[in-house]
Amino acid sequence: MTMKNKAVTYNSKENVLDELMDSHSKKVYLLAYSYVKDQGTAEDVTQDVFIKLYNNLSSFRGEAAISSWIYRITVNRAKDILRRRKLAHIKYPLKYFEQENQAESTEEAYLKESKKEQVLTAILSLPLKYREVLILHYFHDQSIESIGKTLDQKENTIKTRLSRGREKLKSNPLIRKELL
Repeated sequence: MTMKNKAVTYNSKENVLDELMDSHSKKVYLLAYSYVKDQGTAEDVTQDVFIKLYNNLSSFRGEAAISSWIYRITVNRAKDILRRRKLAHIKYPLKYFEQENQAESTEEAYLKESKKEQVLTAILSLPLKYREVLILHYFHDQSIESIGKTLDQKENTIKTRLSRGREKLKSNPLIRKELL
């Protein structure tokens, strides 16, 4: 969505916000949850992000994709909350990562869900600097360049963290067993 050419009036701001919420709310929630690891807090972060978007929509310069701007706001807001609160690790809600289920046997579905749970548990056990790049890259389909902008890091730093995060996942015995 390009915002450069839109005159941001009250009605158009609401329409643009509705479109952004429809297209990004789930990803914002998942990204927020990957930081705060609490459903209620992630919902609060998501709400705060869209309120901030609404209030600052006219200041969007269009220098990067709007999704990068939204994810940057999400990361900053989640980190703000983490600085204020030291949250305990809570199990990740897998239902938000599920794709639309295709017809498969109960056993296949169980095994697939079990593998997903193990991978997500392993990702969430990683240090934040690896976890955030893996989630942005694999779950949000962000490029290395986009992740660098979102996290305000150099591309080589993102590549290194992505590589080291993958290595840490591969060294996890549960994940290694699943990948073989």
